[in-house]
Amino acid sequence: MRQFWMWFLWSAHILLWASLAITAYLTAGPYKFANCWQIFPIYIPPLGWIMMLLAGYGLIVVPAAIFLPAFRQSRYFAASCHVTILTLGWIACTLAAYQAVGQVSCL
Repeated sequence: MRQFWMWFLWSAHILLWASLAITAYLTAGPYKFANCWQIFPIYIPPLGWIMMLLAGYGLIVVPAAIFLPAFRQSRYFAASCHVTILTLGWIACTLAAYQAVGQVSCL
């Protein structure tokens, strides 16, 4: 039953970020929120550092778990999977907005 909930949560994360990326693509334009909401953590210093540390942690642990089965047994593995999906979704939204309208100025 635990595996079902993990897959359900991961699927929900992926669907959420896919829909946000599609929305960013469809509504992107100069000075639009779809292009620029990703830069807000940069202007809030503790949040930006926390996001970068979590993204680095997730992007290191998940690929390492392929080769080290002990990582998959850790209770932090599910959290690192969520962080990885969050990071990749964040990047997908940025790239979708860029693909729609090209480089824009958010400031």
